[in-house]
Amino acid sequence: MPRFIAVHTMPMTEENWDEFAKGASEKLSQLPPGVKYNLTYCGFTDGKFFCDWEAPNKETVEQIFKGMEMPYDAIYPVKLFNVVKMGFED
Repeated sequence: MPRFIAVHTMPMTEENWDEFAKGASEKLSQLPPGVKYNLTYCGFTDGKFFCDWEAPNKETVEQIFKGMEMPYDAIYPVKLFNVVKMGFED
């Protein structure tokens, strides 16, 4: 499955992240078949958040964000390189 990193800029702190994540979690539990949200790297100092997704294409991730009313800066197609196996994962 293709992977994507979505970049978000939001004025978020660790203190209010839990509340935000709970609201997003409800919506993420209703993802369409073939779509998987993996994790988010949080950069609270700069207000940057990097979300790891698996989806058939970039447009699918864009539609999910639109439905969630979630702003984003960019969505990048990426490949995960496993250093231990010395190869890209599918």
